[in-house]
Amino acid sequence: MKNNNSRKKEHIMLALHDNVEYGSAGFEKILLTHRALTEIDFDEINLETNFLGKKLKFPVIIEAITGGFEEGGKINEILSEIASEFGTGFMVGSQRPMIENPELAKTYKISKCPPVVIGNIGAVQLNYGMTNNDCVQAAEHINADAIAFHLNPLQECFQPNGNRNFKDLKNKINEISAGLRSKGIKVIIKEVGTGLNYEDVSALNVDCIDTAGSGGTNWAIIEGKRGTNPSAELFYDWGIPTVKSLIGLTSLKNKRNLEIIASGGIRNGIDAAKCFALNADVVGMSLPFLREIYAGKDEKILENIDKGRAMENLRKFLNKFMDELKIALFLTGSRNIREIKGKYRLKE
Repeated sequence: MKNNNSRKKEHIMLALHDNVEYGSAGFEKILLTHRALTEIDFDEINLETNFLGKKLKFPVIIEAITGGFEEGGKINEILSEIASEFGTGFMVGSQRPMIENPELAKTYKISKCPPVVIGNIGAVQLNYGMTNNDCVQAAEHINADAIAFHLNPLQECFQPNGNRNFKDLKNKINEISAGLRSKGIKVIIKEVGTGLNYEDVSALNVDCIDTAGSGGTNWAIIEGKRGTNPSAELFYDWGIPTVKSLIGLTSLKNKRNLEIIASGGIRNGIDAAKCFALNADVVGMSLPFLREIYAGKDEKILENIDKGRAMENLRKFLNKFMDELKIALFLTGSRNIREIKGKYRLKE
């Protein structure tokens, strides 16, 4: 079995240099309501929002990418810095490596202070010895406002030596969540690229749900390329597209007063605007940020990241994304992301 360091590097390399996206997240089926007489001043559009009790200047979460090896630590440093600069949320990659090997904890350490910091643990690890104390320590190490428990059954099926025992996880998630919330740590349940449905999350006692729907990064592709399972390609189109997942979770959001992160295939400000029209509170992305860090770096190696260039690429991407979102808000007569809710129709 390859060690975790090697596995994490392979994940990053494949995401950077291979086509790891498949299908559609469903945004082409959503048409925003155009207003010719907008009755608002573009310059007064405000993208600030409250999320998990904190204020974000920009309604974006930089989603989980990596950690657990040296270059992963550099990626997290850059991403946490850009999150601090733009006032977005930031989620680290799976913290299992640092729990199993405390020497790797430094690769998750955040030098800057984004307004919302989110830890990350595979929910299935609760069936493999992960304890409440482990989860609390993972949160405290990065001064996290929340812990995201990710559900990744498809990935575990195709990851060599994957953990496939998902039995009785609902009760364990709820038990661990109660312990975390008693310490002021919010709890998020998320997928990693194949979407969440109402049945899966309605019985969970969490504060936030993260769709991570299909149409973005596809773990059947990534793990299929890493492994030897010839069946991986059959599952490239498996899962719930982001738009379908988001629509299906709206009633639960309203019933339970949950917050929703819409993620999975969001690549521009119009995609984000459609998510807000569909009742999302914030949007999340990972692959676009990773690729901006390495944009212009031709070598197929992870070492020697040019931090200055990476930061400049990220600034350009976020400024462009912000402008696209503002234009979409303006053209729907919305002064903020709350006012665009419901301003859409399904394409016939």
